[in-house]
Amino acid sequence: MGLRMSADQIKSKPRGRASPRPEGRGLRLDPETHAAFLIVSLSNRLSASASRAYMKHFGIGVMEWRVVALLAASPGATANLIGQISGVDKSSVSRATHSLIHRKFVQARDDEFDNRRTLLFLTPEGFALHDRVIVASLAREEGLLHAFSEDERETFFRLLKRATANLPLVEAYAPPSTERTKRSAPKPKQPAA
Repeated sequence: MGLRMSADQIKSKPRGRASPRPEGRGLRLDPETHAAFLIVSLSNRLSASASRAYMKHFGIGVMEWRVVALLAASPGATANLIGQISGVDKSSVSRATHSLIHRKFVQARDDEFDNRRTLLFLTPEGFALHDRVIVASLAREEGLLHAFSEDERETFFRLLKRATANLPLVEAYAPPSTERTKRSAPKPKQPAA
């Protein structure tokens, strides 16, 4: 059995996350209970505020911080792996990595076992930057989780990991094929009679 779900299977699931539109024309997204909307909204707001704070206080953006944090945890990671772990496209990781290499926070080395791969490592300056930013990052996380009990924190992280594990189901879903609304092309002018 594959991961692909039909439109009927999706419709048969209990909804509770959408409600009828007032005009009676189908469903509408409820931003208060739609999981993807809430997660993306939270992520966007966290990223924007982190980028502003980190740029102001440390001279790096949030993407550079992600690279630095992941290299501190996994020295020798590739840009491709960093993109996969953080869910960010390769070009964003590449730009951040090049900026960090140029500023001497990261060093790139060819993989001696696979010349197609470049391994990334923090320099001493990169570790010093990490050690400054991690304090701010953890303080921001503490603010995010303020008033969560230890049990709630464990549940929160467990549920985030479960939702992440369900991503293949989300990625496999394809809406039923329908003919797209075509924009009408301008009609050729008829010659005057």
